[in-house]
Amino acid sequence: MFHSRQKQIEEGIGRYCEEVATAVELLYSSLEQYIRQPDRETLRGNLQTIHKAESRADDLRGEIEVLMYSKAIFPESREDIMELLELLDKIPNHAEGCIRMILTQRIVIPPEHGPDVMKLVGISQHAVRHILQAAQLLFSNYTAATVAVGKVDELESDGDHCEAALIEALFSGSRDGFEKLLLRDLILHIGKIADRAENVGDRIRVIVAKRRI
Repeated sequence: MFHSRQKQIEEGIGRYCEEVATAVELLYSSLEQYIRQPDRETLRGNLQTIHKAESRADDLRGEIEVLMYSKAIFPESREDIMELLELLDKIPNHAEGCIRMILTQRIVIPPEHGPDVMKLVGISQHAVRHILQAAQLLFSNYTAATVAVGKVDELESDGDHCEAALIEALFSGSRDGFEKLLLRDLILHIGKIADRAENVGDRIRVIVAKRRI
């Protein structure tokens, strides 16, 4: 019974990670489409799709919590997984928040900055992929999980450089000052996705260290 419920938790976390990945992938494809053709109605539909992925992740998180508190795992492991899921939960929220910012603030991404914005989104997307891999490897391979976290650190650093260069280019241009501020905030919000992934990585390192003691 114990191993059966343990397996259920692992599978639940796997499905949870899939929904988180879906939300970030939808962010990438939505922004790519919006930059190419800024259609607000299409973007609004994409926001709803991302919101559904985020909601499914929330439901799965609830199911995992129920399993954990039904004595499926040791009490000290529950706290670790709960904190891990809490940090992971911020990633799809941030992905949804990026699209919502564009819609509510009517932000238009200038074509000249489109490639660099997509580069930043791509870095964040890759960081999320690696951190989700690390989260799932926690159940089977601590060393591989730590290696994946190291890749997230590298990507987060790349994201910081990309973000800084993009903001500098933005403010070197001749666009309206208010428009620059809106774009800057969007760029920072996108960059925070990789930051959130790095936060998860820090927690994974702590969990691995505790398990190795």
